[in-house]
Amino acid sequence: MKLQRRLHGVKAFRFKVFVLVLFLVFYLLLVNIFVGPEKSIVNLLSKINGHSRRPAREFASLPRTHVRRETESKPFAPGSFLKGEYPHNESYCWFKYGTIESFDWDNVSISVSPELKKKGPYRVIYNVIENMKKSEDFEPDVTYCTHVTPSFQCNVLEIVRRWDGPVSIAAYVPDYDATLSLLLFQRMCQCLPEMSRVSVHFVFPEASPPIFPKAAQMSFSSLESIDALIKFPADCSCPEAVLNGTLRTFREESGLTYPVNVARNVAREAAQTSHVLVSDVELLPSLNLVPSFRLLLKQYMPSSAPTRHVFVLPVFEIESRVRNIPATKEELQHLYSEGQAVYFHRWVCLHCQRFPGLERWLQRKKGTPFPISPNMMASPSPLKPLLVVRREFPHHRWEPIYIGTRNEPLYSEYLSWEGRQDKMTQMHAMCLLGYRFVILDGGFLVHTPGMKRPGRKHAESIAWRQPHEEVNARLYERIVRATENRLGSRPATCRLH
Repeated sequence: MKLQRRLHGVKAFRFKVFVLVLFLVFYLLLVNIFVGPEKSIVNLLSKINGHSRRPAREFASLPRTHVRRETESKPFAPGSFLKGEYPHNESYCWFKYGTIESFDWDNVSISVSPELKKKGPYRVIYNVIENMKKSEDFEPDVTYCTHVTPSFQCNVLEIVRRWDGPVSIAAYVPDYDATLSLLLFQRMCQCLPEMSRVSVHFVFPEASPPIFPKAAQMSFSSLESIDALIKFPADCSCPEAVLNGTLRTFREESGLTYPVNVARNVAREAAQTSHVLVSDVELLPSLNLVPSFRLLLKQYMPSSAPTRHVFVLPVFEIESRVRNIPATKEELQHLYSEGQAVYFHRWVCLHCQRFPGLERWLQRKKGTPFPISPNMMASPSPLKPLLVVRREFPHHRWEPIYIGTRNEPLYSEYLSWEGRQDKMTQMHAMCLLGYRFVILDGGFLVHTPGMKRPGRKHAESIAWRQPHEEVNARLYERIVRATENRLGSRPATCRLH
């Protein structure tokens, strides 16, 4: 009897072990299927709690490259790579009209804005800082064209660090903002040799022209008081007042709207190269875009290429905790696969930057050849055409950022940044003109860290825009109707809403 009881106990123990092993195998299979072998339970819980809400198809076949990254809670600070570097006595820039202490107003040439001309309320001083490279050195080439206010000026350091070509900047500088901007540029030009490739152009309301310390109407008592307001650190890092948003500009104090399209047009107009990339100062380019684009241009046969085409660079955004902004596609793909990167405005505007072929772009390895025509030859360039599309329904609300020429339609200078959809009238004109958009693989733009997400906090942060949006909406209707009267309408494909 005792022997039988022992055998029964052994069998019961074996059965329990078998059930336990079976349970563990089943559990591991579930984890492998739904999480992946490299994921942890913490990541799984994060996914359940909504920290990774991207559709499953966007994860498909993404390469699992292992890129070392540093993450920390401290937010990204533009120009932080210069911490510990100290200003040089000489400047790397050419100030055409002199610095603040000796600004030569007598020889300044004031121009009108590119689209509205004299009818517009804004005026321009081109080449306050002049590019020290000769124009013939940049043909054929591409200029990064962007716009700033003093509050975002330190982002220029990040762009110049990555972009190995000319940079054209339109700075909006009403009243004493010109002093703030020029002071910041003077410091930047003493710190970074690459600033020699930068040209700066002042944009301002005719009613509020730039003023400097020697002007009688100067709002500050002296140059020293402005310098104290900015409080430059001893090294070349960005002033804390600019980084934390406490620098109060004349534009903010006066409640002036930001003429973003005037600035875009000015920066593009001032470029001296065959091609231009009109972008925003918080969008940083991937590495080696300029030499890669030069190689790409050599592949296109001008006689067979579409008469109207531009080259689209996909735009992404990353989590604020990511310290190192991705510079290569492999780094970006890794962040995307980890849920730390999404296409730009993924959570607040689905259609704005979701470009055709997104999943294909994410799945393709860098440098994979993808010829779009027999005339597209093999090349060592990492920049490849992925596909060619038109900006037509259902992509009629897409706002691509692209490399084009100075011959593309101008941005409407009636529209303000505060009212949003400021690029849409240009996009509509390009649709009516039959432009082809060549989506590029291998290169991209990435917004400085921090994702915008829907919710009460986001809604409260943009509630002030409503009256400006109503103004832009009315202007938008008038502008596109005038464009259709001039170019003809195509309501089936080039839709307005």
